[in-house]
Amino acid sequence: MPLLPPLNPPISHWTGRRIWLVGASSGIGAAVARELAARGAHLALSARREAALVALREALPAAAREHCRIVPCDITDLQEVTAAAHTLLSDGGGLDLVFMAAGVYDALSPREFDLLSWPVARQALDTNLTGAYHLLAAVLPALRRQGHGGLAFVSSVAGLNGLPRALAYAPGKAALNNLCEGLYLELRPLGLSVYRICPGFVATPMTAGVAFPMPALLSAEAAAGRIVRGLERGDFDIHFPKRFTLLLHVLRCLPRRFYFRIMQSVLQRL
Repeated sequence: MPLLPPLNPPISHWTGRRIWLVGASSGIGAAVARELAARGAHLALSARREAALVALREALPAAAREHCRIVPCDITDLQEVTAAAHTLLSDGGGLDLVFMAAGVYDALSPREFDLLSWPVARQALDTNLTGAYHLLAAVLPALRRQGHGGLAFVSSVAGLNGLPRALAYAPGKAALNNLCEGLYLELRPLGLSVYRICPGFVATPMTAGVAFPMPALLSAEAAAGRIVRGLERGDFDIHFPKRFTLLLHVLRCLPRRFYFRIMQSVLQRL
């Protein structure tokens, strides 16, 4: 029995719940899709790569495939996101959860940053942050009208502190973390749930090319299991693995003088 009530209503079952998964073609998004499909959710899968979505659906059990539709869209394109939302909402059934897992990472460092680096940074910000606003613009009016449902955003503990080699990724995730808090404050009184998901290192195509050590690395399947359990508990802040993410939360509380000294020491060892 928790000492304090959950910040969102717990989810007792997934059977028949309508879930829109954006960024479902690989990594965490695909793993969450498989986890929720196994629990009886009705899924809509979106991403840029339609072929990957088709392959994901075809790999699901036959019963799950019957309740899984594909709605391709690019999260960085407002018109495509709006059209996808209209397709899903046009039957009047509403959405029980909108789950954004789309994200990109590039190891941008100020030591090499120049005019050629800006398009890479812009793509990261467009995907990781502006895409969240595109999704909000497309679904919030409908969610407010129905008075129930939830928004879940896969962010990152990289947004807790300024980090080296993450000149676009970490600031975008920091803004997304802040956005989730603002959304919660105003949407929870309206009956809507908001979830902020901040994993540590997860083995996905996005992290496959990372050249530095990744402590406490989890598989995408293990991450999906922890995410779904956090949603079921009604957690607002879903972060894991705790042995790693709690350390980053502690570092966030330190005076910057000490934080910078610790991080510079870590950099010298890499």
